[in-house]
Amino acid sequence: MGRYTGPKHRVSRRFAENIWGSRKSPLASKPYKAGQHGRDGRRGKMSTYNRGLVEKQKLKLYYQLRERSFRRLFDIANRMSGNTGENMMQLLERRLDNMVFRMGLAPTNRAARQLVAHGHVEVNGKKVDRASFTVSVGDKVAIRTKSKNHIQVQEAAAQKNASVSYVKVDFNKLEGELIQIPGRKDIPMIANERLVVEMLSR
Repeated sequence: MGRYTGPKHRVSRRFAENIWGSRKSPLASKPYKAGQHGRDGRRGKMSTYNRGLVEKQKLKLYYQLRERSFRRLFDIANRMSGNTGENMMQLLERRLDNMVFRMGLAPTNRAARQLVAHGHVEVNGKKVDRASFTVSVGDKVAIRTKSKNHIQVQEAAAQKNASVSYVKVDFNKLEGELIQIPGRKDIPMIANERLVVEMLSR
């Protein structure tokens, strides 16, 4: 299955969570799941496996990953020392498209992915067009010189909205840097990665 490119609000209604933090989310007036029994919550008790599956879907949708890419990232996290769930979240956050979004150089993570794919972003002075590229501490992520007037970049930079503590941004130069590996408590994405790890480890 490919990446989801449909309406974000539909996804938020499905999980009854404002996953992307949109101010226009319909959950503000309808804080329950869509469907006949969304309001009364009568969906039946989910197994631990199903709850893990739901959490995995949330992560895949938020970070715009296909199943194969998500599995590959999980395998890398599992081979690393330390907590697998935290490793996985750190790797997801350090994807280049996500870093461009977190640095406030794109209005949404979808827009950030498109900027990367279209060659508007460079890392340490070299063009990188792979959204899955893993940014390391000290890497300089910047909008390429010929792309600095891109309307989405300009509009995003005007908001000066670097959203996390583990990045440093210069909005005048349209560049940023990962200054530390984020701890789990610093990552704003709300998901129970422990359930995902338990499900994928079976």
